[in-house]
Amino acid sequence: MNYVLVDDVMNMGGTLAELSSYIQDAGGVVLSVIVLVNAGRVKHLQPTRKTICELEKRYGNEFTKIFGIVPSALTANESNYLIGFRTADEIRNRLVKAREETTIRLRAKGIERKS
Repeated sequence: MNYVLVDDVMNMGGTLAELSSYIQDAGGVVLSVIVLVNAGRVKHLQPTRKTICELEKRYGNEFTKIFGIVPSALTANESNYLIGFRTADEIRNRLVKAREETTIRLRAKGIERKS
């Protein structure tokens, strides 16, 4: 089947990228993506080949070990954010901090995060 993805707000584009991947893995075709508000810095969804090559060169297999995806699966905003890190250890440290911050926010709302 053919699909048109619609989202109200896009920041990094991860939700749309994951949904698109899910549809394509099941044999569907994503014809278009429509976003009411693009709140990301980059206005297109796909990263440049230059950025992907730089991520692959800089982080190698470590990137896939950290995130479980290849750099080409990122959106433009995600790849541009991650290119700002100098090492894979910086990414790992930021990921740990983000998880801790999420846990704190959830606990403040009375929600216990499951491991």
